[in-house]
Amino acid sequence: MILEQLILLCTKQLHKQRSVGAIYHLLNGKRSIQTLQDAHLFNLDRYYGILPTISRDEFEQHIERLIDQNVINKVAKDHVDYLILTEVGKENLAQLIHVINYFNGLLFYKSDELFYKKLLLLTQVLTNDFKSNSSYIPIIEDANVQLWVRQTYQKIKTRLTDHLQWLYDDLYSLLQHLTTKEAEIFVDRLTTFENYGLSIQQLSTKHEQSTNDIRLTLRAIVQKMLHLMTTTQVETRLLHHIVNELPRFNMLTKSAHVTYKYLIQHYSIEQIASIRRLKINTIYDHLIEICWYDQTFPVESYINDEQILLIKRAIQTTGSLQLKKIKEAIETDLSYFQIRLALTRIKNVFAEGEEIYASKHQS
Repeated sequence: MILEQLILLCTKQLHKQRSVGAIYHLLNGKRSIQTLQDAHLFNLDRYYGILPTISRDEFEQHIERLIDQNVINKVAKDHVDYLILTEVGKENLAQLIHVINYFNGLLFYKSDELFYKKLLLLTQVLTNDFKSNSSYIPIIEDANVQLWVRQTYQKIKTRLTDHLQWLYDDLYSLLQHLTTKEAEIFVDRLTTFENYGLSIQQLSTKHEQSTNDIRLTLRAIVQKMLHLMTTTQVETRLLHHIVNELPRFNMLTKSAHVTYKYLIQHYSIEQIASIRRLKINTIYDHLIEICWYDQTFPVESYINDEQILLIKRAIQTTGSLQLKKIKEAIETDLSYFQIRLALTRIKNVFAEGEEIYASKHQS
């Protein structure tokens, strides 16, 4: 149900501009500029990479089921399959599932998984040690997570009772922001002394949801918790130590990352091309990649807000994201590089209104 509503939501937002596969790559978290561009342009970045375990065949089965239910239709254009919502699909989409609002996939890309693994293992270790039980199998096999928990345990073992109480208080405070059923699913997954957490399949059976919906629910809950803690809406005494240590995963290619270092040192594109012995167009490509991955990167030196607005209007007028059509629709002489750059700062491009998401406009 959650997955299928996500498919409907993506179908609506993509506005017949992207193929069926684009939705799969978005939810699966494909590390490509095209997928990241789609996430930003169509205001879908919250759902980037939230279901990395789903296979293409499984995804296509969901598409076919939705077609059979007359919720969506598949249309072909220029040998590419697109999805459109039926009236039934629009009605279904209007009944938004609460947990979908929790997702913040791109912001917490991979860091949510790391946080969750540390939380699960730390809970198991502290509760078992409190009962003086050392004969148990760690539920997390990740060697780096196990090392982190061992090191953390050495720091806090002298005040074990205090830290266990803090863990309980932290989780209790966070769970107050969830529905009763969401909180139950989360707690059912925890492993404590003599109480092993339920598997995904067991959770699926108990709560009468598909395994994919259980995975999505758990990820949504974790991302909701991270949001509450990083925005200090919930103050924690133990869990904030995990959050503060979470790395920001770098999604740039190695070459673009080198260019990025030069750019933040205020080297010009021409200077970087000369230093790195690369073509200027290659540095342009790096800059576009950087701007997709870093929405705070300043673009004012290359394009201004008025030009971005002209480009957005051209897209809305032509109903196309093809660079050539956009350029032909703009009376002002803008380069293809500037158009590509503008696309990194336009969001929800086919929605009504004139929203431009330049970094300086973001709070």
